[in-house]
Amino acid sequence: MQKYKHPYSHKKHISPVFFLILAFIIILAGIGYLQKNRIQLLIKGYNFTEQNMILQLDEQDIQTYIKNDKIENLEKWKTLSQQHHYLDYSLYQKQHPQTNAKDVVTYIDQFYKLYQPKLNELGYPKNILLQMMQNASLQDFAYLTQQELPYHKTKEYLSIKGVIYQDLDKYIQSKKKPLDAVLSISYPFISSPQKVNQTYIVNEPESLTLLIKKGFQLPSSYIPNDLKDVNIPIAKDCENKQLRKEAGQALEKMYQDALKENLHLVINSGYRSFQQQKAIYDDYFQKYDAVTAAGLVAIPGSSEHQLGLSVDLTSQSVINGQWRFFGDTPEYKWVIENAHHYGYILRYPQNKSHITGTTNEPWHFRYVGQKAAKIIYENNWTLEDYVLHYGLSSSTTLQKSNRK
Repeated sequence: MQKYKHPYSHKKHISPVFFLILAFIIILAGIGYLQKNRIQLLIKGYNFTEQNMILQLDEQDIQTYIKNDKIENLEKWKTLSQQHHYLDYSLYQKQHPQTNAKDVVTYIDQFYKLYQPKLNELGYPKNILLQMMQNASLQDFAYLTQQELPYHKTKEYLSIKGVIYQDLDKYIQSKKKPLDAVLSISYPFISSPQKVNQTYIVNEPESLTLLIKKGFQLPSSYIPNDLKDVNIPIAKDCENKQLRKEAGQALEKMYQDALKENLHLVINSGYRSFQQQKAIYDDYFQKYDAVTAAGLVAIPGSSEHQLGLSVDLTSQSVINGQWRFFGDTPEYKWVIENAHHYGYILRYPQNKSHITGTTNEPWHFRYVGQKAAKIIYENNWTLEDYVLHYGLSSSTTLQKSNRK
């Protein structure tokens, strides 16, 4: 009689191959865990050399590279003597494309070596310091540390566009509201009776409400990147009928609506380059004495025409000899009443020269966008009044200049 065998009564034999595969999987998992940062950096697109550069850093810094977008051309920093702040180098150079790599490294390394530890003690968060680096010099950071100005005292002023770091102590002592403190202390000449004692070069001139006048100048190299011919009749001696695209389109619509009223607008002058301004400026100084010339023509870089947002208008009736001055024409009266609907303002009104610093120019209109134009029109303001109420343009950063 055959004995009954329980199905589980005998031992199952596990193949040695199984243990080899299991061991291999564990080893791979361990390697993967140990190399997870390298794998993540590889996924980001960093090559082997760039991975090695990043993996030499602290774990916290490594995670920053993993979480942020890939930094292009990271290897170029390896050729310079530096302290491995690759992310900061790249961000700073992106914000300051004209600065060469060596100067970028010097700035960032000096900041971390000399000022960052003290600024941390004073309570400045890393993200705030990165924002400040967009326009702060090493001297600005030195000032903050030397004056021992804590972040909780400067915070509300740092949010104001155009803040001058070395005026922070004056802002605090003034006890004025942040906007009033920054504008009245650093830019007292916004309202023109105040003497211009410092010239600022505007680094980001794209804003529609940007204030350009004596004291606020454009870089000589600035040319708007969206200049377009405006489809409106031009005066015989008009050298340039270009404006920035948005301003030009608004002017074309204003012209077409004026035509419906049998009013015929004509462009006398649109965009003017820095070089064109300088040629005019030099010509005036040859014809007149310095005081007279300075009162008749803008210092190169301080003319709104370089923005591509300002236009000098005339009318066909003036060209035909029916009227002597544009300011006397029906076209002018219509434009004064309606320009704000198209985003334009009369830039230099009568009886406002004590604010604008420029005598009445009934032909000069500035595009600021419909929202700002409506506010300025309804309050009978100038652009200076608008800036004093709302602050400097949100996209404006400024740097001091020796240009007068």
